Amino acid sequence: MSEGFPKRLMTKEEIDRALELIRAGYRHQVEIKGSEDFVKAVREALRLVDLAGYGDEVRAYIRAVVEVEGFSQLRPEEATLWVSSGAIGNTVLLASLIVQKALQMKFYLEGKPFYGHICELKTTQAKYEFIRKLREKCEDEDIKKVCDEILSELEASIYDLVP
Repeated sequence: MSEGFPKRLMTKEEIDRALELIRAGYRHQVEIKGSEDFVKAVREALRLVDLAGYGDEVRAYIRAVVEVEGFSQLRPEEATLWVSSGAIGNTVLLASLIVQKALQMKFYLEGKPFYGHICELKTTQAKYEFIRKLREKCEDEDIKKVCDEILSELEASIYDLVP
């Protein structure tokens, strides 16, 4: 196996190598593939991720963000996040999606459940914490307002997630 980060993350050896590199400090230069508007929105979302203090974790676990038609989804065997072109309308939500998917990718590499009810609860908690921290650290009043709206919605629906 080469010294670099594995191209695919499917075998035990590939996953072990990826974890070893991440634990040693390896971080991806996140590649963004898509339309000009998509690339601009993802860059802004990554700026918000950095502002909230989550940039290191995202760059540890996400290699690329790719624009797709259809549903957004994590492609764990590629460490890639496919994002629906319709998801770029709200940069705060896009940033929170990136943070949630980075956590799912971490679970995948660590051999923990990375989908299902328990994972959904954990990633929703991570989304809440991310948006709360972003709101604390951000000086832009428009972004703070969006954060407040999202936090209110999450607080109102949190009981829907409890088994």
